Amino acid sequence: MSADSVMMPASGDSLPTIGNDRIAFDAVDTYEVTARLEASGLSDRTVRLRNGATDVFAYAQSLDRSRDPARAPLTPGGWLARTDLLEAVRRGIVLILGAVLGGLTATVLVIDTNAILIAGIGAWIIGQSVSGIVWAHAGTGQVHRGVARGTGAALIVGSVLACYLAVSLLLPTHHASTAVLTLAWCWYSCVVSMLVILGRSWYLLTVLAGAVSVMTVALVLGHDATTPIVVAAALLVLVAVTINLVAVLRTIDEPHLPGRGDVRAALAPAAQAGFLAAALSMALTRLPDWEGTALIVATVVAAAATDPALVLMRQRLVWSSHRTPLLTHAARHAWVSTLVMSTVIVVVSAVVSTLVVIFLVKDARATTVIVAAAFSSLATTSTTISAFGLPRAGVLFAGAACLSAAAWLSLGAVPAMLLAIVFVTAGSAMLLARVSDPRAYA
Repeated sequence: MSADSVMMPASGDSLPTIGNDRIAFDAVDTYEVTARLEASGLSDRTVRLRNGATDVFAYAQSLDRSRDPARAPLTPGGWLARTDLLEAVRRGIVLILGAVLGGLTATVLVIDTNAILIAGIGAWIIGQSVSGIVWAHAGTGQVHRGVARGTGAALIVGSVLACYLAVSLLLPTHHASTAVLTLAWCWYSCVVSMLVILGRSWYLLTVLAGAVSVMTVALVLGHDATTPIVVAAALLVLVAVTINLVAVLRTIDEPHLPGRGDVRAALAPAAQAGFLAAALSMALTRLPDWEGTALIVATVVAAAATDPALVLMRQRLVWSSHRTPLLTHAARHAWVSTLVMSTVIVVVSAVVSTLVVIFLVKDARATTVIVAAAFSSLATTSTTISAFGLPRAGVLFAGAACLSAAAWLSLGAVPAMLLAIVFVTAGSAMLLARVSDPRAYA
């Protein structure tokens, strides 16, 4: 699951806006901009080194002069910002196309199912970790520093996996296909996560759509060169996204070696993805192969649908908070909006997963449908809580998904579903408490 549409501070502090150019959009004066910059962690020394300003106040003046009211995320006349929503939709499509790309490649190469699962889980965890590092720096207006540190982390992971590949090639008892697939998938996940945060969704969408189209045509025609064509298309995607990231890195003068703060920023997203992956893996052990594939597809589609829904939810909350000067009224509106929209998000996620399973599996068992709905609901709850500035709580509810999966294996589908409902209700209550403070989303 992804929460790239909303900032995720590592410590669970109030959510900052994305980038210094948008910190000033609704500020009353330069002094408020200065206070926001200092609260985000910038000092006089930092702005002198990074931005060429004499001090934080001078830097705030430059932001205050350059701000454009037309760039404000929300206009007074309405709460829906189409640009942000369309960006979230493109991110969701990129997620789906990336999964299709990996699935088609693995199918053509006839790679073992366990190898595919290992590679996919590894890419999920590593990609979320790199996203956490980048978002932690983006929250202080230093997105380029975050990309540099994220690239450093990706290179470290890639080096370890390359060593694993070398060992697999030398030892006959190891399968090199697993190492190759894991290395390629993890690198793709890291690079695409950073490009998505940089707003390169159009580029990614174009590259992936072209590659998937070529693969699909090759598979439909059944040509003898289908395997080389599919592999070449996948490699071209890896090269294309890497080149785009390198072009960005050439403009960044930042150290790439991650620090302790970067490690802390990566822990919560990694733990969240790890717990959700463990829950999904436990569910797959009890399902037939084809129904397990349907569950994975349902999970990806539900995650893609969650991102635009979170954007809509945040836009509605910000708009509601701007319409009233009274904190109590803002909190009341936030509670109502959050209760309605979070319920809709969870229900839509569960329904999407259920429909995908029913569509892909003829005469699907009730157990499979229940598992898909429960997992998607808990994963969406965990993602939403993390997206609104409570990453540790998001990890907690990801662990709840793992616990529900264990309950299904030991007690059955009905007790697991009841447990999932309890956890989703608790998550909704926590989210309501969170949004009572407008600083959590405004």
